[in-house]
Amino acid sequence: MQQTPERIQHLWSRLVTIGGFTYESRPGPRSLTGWQGEGYGRVQVDETIAGELHFIEQGHFQLFGGQNIEMHNRFIWRKTTAGIALSHGRRGEPVFLFELIPTADGLWKSAQDHVCINDLYSGELRESANGFELTWHIDGPKKDEHLFYRYFPDNS
Repeated sequence: MQQTPERIQHLWSRLVTIGGFTYESRPGPRSLTGWQGEGYGRVQVDETIAGELHFIEQGHFQLFGGQNIEMHNRFIWRKTTAGIALSHGRRGEPVFLFELIPTADGLWKSAQDHVCINDLYSGELRESANGFELTWHIDGPKKDEHLFYRYFPDNS
């Protein structure tokens, strides 16, 4: 297995190639949100800040048995000494989600669960031949959420 700096650089070089995503949200049995459905869209990668990549996502989300919603997200990837941290760009401010550290070949896991008010965020990233899959888990008094992203290169 590669050493951590090489693994970080390897994943970083793959992040800059991303151009699209699919998304699935599945609430667990304790969820009170009812946020269930599937989405897809395009990713614009912004590299204007050294050591930081912004995924500017635009697409559509179809609620299970319901309406089609336009989705817009900004996710911020930042290199750390141990791995890569992920934050959500909310209202112009980054909100830390979790830091992913390399474990087995092609697999990254949260260094630790991140507490946000009453909720715990964790994640796992699995590299694949065509991009990577990012799985989030959000557990809290009202949340039992499972989010599945699949990111793939811009082949246009």
